[in-house]
Amino acid sequence: KSRLLFPEVGGQDFTTQFVESKRKDDSLYQFSLNGKSPIVDYLRRERKLLTRESLAILPEFRGLWEEEKEEINTHEIELFMPLISRERLIGILVLDKKESGRYSLEDLRLLEEVTNQVAVSMEKEYLRERLREREEELSVINRCSAVITSSLDIQETYDSFIGELKKVVDTNWASIVLIEDSHINILALYSEIGSAWKLGERVPLRGTGTEWVAINKQAILEPDLTQSGQFVTAKYHHRQGIRSIAYFPLIVKGVVIGSFVVASREPNAYSQRHMTLLEQLASQIAMSVENSRLYAEAEEKARIDELTDLLNRRSLDELMAAEIKRHSRYGGVFSLIILDLDGFKAFNDNYGHLAGDKLLKEIGGVLKATVRSTDQAFRYGGDEFAVLLPNTPIDAALQVADRTRRKVASKAKAGHIAITASLGLASWPADGATADEIVNAADTTLYRAKREGGNRNYCASGTLLELQDTPLSLVDSRDGDTLSAIFALAETVDAKEHYTNSHWRKVKEYAILLATAVELEPEEIAKLETSALLHDIGKISISEKILNKRTPLTDDEWEVIKTHPQVGVNIASRVPELASCLPGILHHHERYDGTGYPIGLNGEEIPLEARILAVADAFTAMTTVRSYSDALPLEGALEELKRGAGTQFDPKLVAIFNTAIQSTTRTPVSTESEEMASPETGATDN
Repeated sequence: KSRLLFPEVGGQDFTTQFVESKRKDDSLYQFSLNGKSPIVDYLRRERKLLTRESLAILPEFRGLWEEEKEEINTHEIELFMPLISRERLIGILVLDKKESGRYSLEDLRLLEEVTNQVAVSMEKEYLRERLREREEELSVINRCSAVITSSLDIQETYDSFIGELKKVVDTNWASIVLIEDSHINILALYSEIGSAWKLGERVPLRGTGTEWVAINKQAILEPDLTQSGQFVTAKYHHRQGIRSIAYFPLIVKGVVIGSFVVASREPNAYSQRHMTLLEQLASQIAMSVENSRLYAEAEEKARIDELTDLLNRRSLDELMAAEIKRHSRYGGVFSLIILDLDGFKAFNDNYGHLAGDKLLKEIGGVLKATVRSTDQAFRYGGDEFAVLLPNTPIDAALQVADRTRRKVASKAKAGHIAITASLGLASWPADGATADEIVNAADTTLYRAKREGGNRNYCASGTLLELQDTPLSLVDSRDGDTLSAIFALAETVDAKEHYTNSHWRKVKEYAILLATAVELEPEEIAKLETSALLHDIGKISISEKILNKRTPLTDDEWEVIKTHPQVGVNIASRVPELASCLPGILHHHERYDGTGYPIGLNGEEIPLEARILAVADAFTAMTTVRSYSDALPLEGALEELKRGAGTQFDPKLVAIFNTAIQSTTRTPVSTESEEMASPETGATDN
């Protein structure tokens, strides 16, 4: 085996660049010679070969480091041949023991002659290769810099950044960390092997590699963590399988703001050439990292109220939109509390605005300490505050509101002026389909609380489980945004129930067929069409897990299902144009014998449109493939309706519907999976 060693770029050590061996062995590349080694000094000075025997005899090699001796013995090296070009040592040819016998004088003379002849051309080829590598490295540095500067969110582009870097540097783990007082914050993270820390995690600065590079303003390499690790993080990296790790300072205007850390599972993975390249890259990206930090700080400040350290109105708007999107997808409800201080103007007038600011800050502290860990408190504006409560029905939110109100009254100190709070509560989707509607509903109830003396809570609609007939008195609507949002929610319900891609359309077709047969007026039929679209809109508050459950529902799950007509009415009642549709939405699950829900109406007490929807809804469910059963043929579904006539359905409507279906040639039978059957009969859905 033979090796060609050349000087490292930017360093003095000679490292293996080329290997000739009968078998592939990457360990051959690990051999190197320190630039200050007696061996290198000898070859540079004497310009002649050096044999293993000479190492053992000549006194100048007695100072060889034990590590060098061990490495030479391990690799069975027999001789070192200098490559001299223009009176300089430009490389070293290293040969292992001969396959048979020893190297003869003729072998040695031949080696000297050949190396003298090829040294110049080898130097040229080596320099050409180094130039090509350097051009590639510069290209990678430029591409990496372009990637990292393409976004102010470093993590967003970090994987692409490391992807470019891996083309020239072995990288299994890498991070960018920022120094924040006595801690470091992990701004960006890449890992193929897991990580002891998470993105955004804060770690004590003391004893870390980042602290070292911040103090010394230079890079540091730990070549093999199994041999030694000088920083407190070494043991954690080693547990993840990291062997080599290098730290590079990120310097902006002479100040170290953090570090760029690169690690590999391989020992001695980073040569001096790699370190030089990574140092250049660190200097290139430092300003981008600083800009990202400043942007993040500005974003944070834009969302935080400086006086109370609570989130501000902008944050509330953003989080409300996110909660509506999330709850529309996964079900459930959320609530909003708006709090206004009673007597705050009198306090300001008596004690001044500085004292008022101090009081507001104290109220912010009370809110932080009082709300649950899953809730989020905001300064809404002036002396108004808000609390957003994800996955929280109105009755649970009322408990939080009452606890907050009592804490404010007991902890806010204001001399002889009583400081209390009035609170208004609203819930999505019962009190509105959009964020603005929820806020308006909470505001309305808040000012009702203040008008009635303050220091009290009021809810916009009360608990969703308090099911009762809803009057048709409606909240004013300023534009069509609410109506659009409600129709969008109806489409979302179809998307949530994986087997109901066209359920409401089929219900509408059958409802129109029956309504035409009973000779309803055109305006009544138009109203029925809209009711069919919205009849299940209340299911927006029910989780997909329940809606798509393949096994029978539990009693508790049925209680949740039974809330959806009232929730649907609460949503639809936000739009005056939908007032005439509310009876159909609320009562389409009533039974003719009075055992249905939500009110328990019977016979013709049930509005006609609701009785029509009940037939159309059940027939659609039965003629659709469901999660637990196949679709019934038309004849079978009609027989089920007949069996339910007089108990579940209006018997007159069942007879008329049977005739209408039998007489029409247009039979809209769905092949898509539909809703679950009620425990009472297979003829109904949820």
